[in-house]
Amino acid sequence: MGLLPDQFWSLTFFEYASYSRYFLEEDKRQWWHTSSMMALQANMNRDPKKTPQPYDAKSFYPYDTQEKKAKFVDVISDDHRDLTSQWANKLRDNGRK
Repeated sequence: MGLLPDQFWSLTFFEYASYSRYFLEEDKRQWWHTSSMMALQANMNRDPKKTPQPYDAKSFYPYDTQEKKAKFVDVISDDHRDLTSQWANKLRDNGRK
């Protein structure tokens, strides 16, 4: 990240998180430029008969372009509910000792 040890250890958590976020966003921006250049080069050398669809920069971009969505469980089976309540009871009982 280009920080000297003294600089790193003098950062607060918020400053480090902000710097890390900036560093990641800058890397993504640079990779988007590189991906565009790679797609341009691939399209210049593409045989339209073999690959009729032109290459897109997304096909060379190493970061995910789609947001990952959390999977929610709509229905919990009775077995899972019982097992979860058993674990909760064991944890609660162990905390009393």
